[in-house]
Amino acid sequence: MPATQPRIYLDHAATSWPKAAGVTEAMVEFLTNVGSSASRGNYASAMKASELTRSLRSRLARFVNAESDHCISFHSGCTSALNAVIHGLVGPSHAIGTGSHLLTSAVEHNAVVRPLLVAAKAAGATIEEVSPDVNGLLSASDVIEKIHDTTRLVALSHASNVTGAVQPIAEIGAAIAEHNQSRNESHQILFLCDAAQSLGYLPVDVQRFGVHALAAPAHKGCGGPPGIGMLCLSPEWHDWIVPWMQGGTGHDGRSDSMPKSMPERLEPGTMNLPAIAGWLAAMDSMPPGEDSARQLAGLSQQLHAGLNAIAGVQVFGRPGPLPIASLDFGPDLPPDDAAAILDGEFGMEVRSGHHCAARIHRHLGTEQAGTLRISGGHGTTPDEIDAAIQAVAEIAAQITALA
Repeated sequence: MPATQPRIYLDHAATSWPKAAGVTEAMVEFLTNVGSSASRGNYASAMKASELTRSLRSRLARFVNAESDHCISFHSGCTSALNAVIHGLVGPSHAIGTGSHLLTSAVEHNAVVRPLLVAAKAAGATIEEVSPDVNGLLSASDVIEKIHDTTRLVALSHASNVTGAVQPIAEIGAAIAEHNQSRNESHQILFLCDAAQSLGYLPVDVQRFGVHALAAPAHKGCGGPPGIGMLCLSPEWHDWIVPWMQGGTGHDGRSDSMPKSMPERLEPGTMNLPAIAGWLAAMDSMPPGEDSARQLAGLSQQLHAGLNAIAGVQVFGRPGPLPIASLDFGPDLPPDDAAAILDGEFGMEVRSGHHCAARIHRHLGTEQAGTLRISGGHGTTPDEIDAAIQAVAEIAAQITALA
């Protein structure tokens, strides 16, 4: 690789890079000039830390159209937020308990699958999995027809991190709302959405979607730092959720129990204030919605059209709102080796393997080695997508020549 070869980063489905404008500066500013904990004092810097927390909470509540700021709780990441809601509501003595039917899909990330398996086993609940099509897309009717009298939880990702397929969340949410209308308060279905791949890239509206719990991180589509995520939980579930972690909150320290009020009951310990400052700065730098959507959709069309024109390469996914595609060179070049070639010879950083979502590969026919994933984001340019297509074409041509 020539010394002047630029770095081409195409692993935005894992984390965004570079981060949004102002993120690093905001984090440094907090650490240098504030440095205090939120809700831990009445002095000026502690009040500033609390104000940053309130500001981000309010900003995110508006961003996802939550019913109130109290619906937003902060966690160490999307995985922690998902664990908080799953372990807080699914259990032998929890709202969703013994004999419950839990519905999910083969598209899901391990951040949903693993806590769901553990919680279901403890609760004596059963899990049913809906299969996607060959592009990782779920059929709304396939999901809806599996909802029955004992269904208490539907857990789905908004978008696949393997193929970029955007799921019919609003249609499924409307069907769940219909079921809930005929149920009493203690038998409602919780609709949980993993928005790790969509928040900051796609419009997210929990009320329009009919979603009761939505988890998302700062570090992907929002362009914020790692180490912080949010859970948006609808008010009707606030009294039902049990804190899965306990600790200090800065509220009523004389009590042996976590606060009953939200979001404090889900926020034990010292918050990651530098990350909160960085996420707030990232929200200020968010590109205009329509312009961003047009750019991302254009990159997706370009990526898929280019890859599908290359002989000898199988492409998974299809053009859509997110520039994500997975591909397979066949048995002569495993995804791990292909990623190493792209990095070493082309300065191109992409992801290989199962992408923490092994179940979907059973439906793609890539269970053994996974796929090579190319994923763009807000900072990706058409030239970078062209470079990726050209690099894949060169590798495929070399394989053909050696065959």
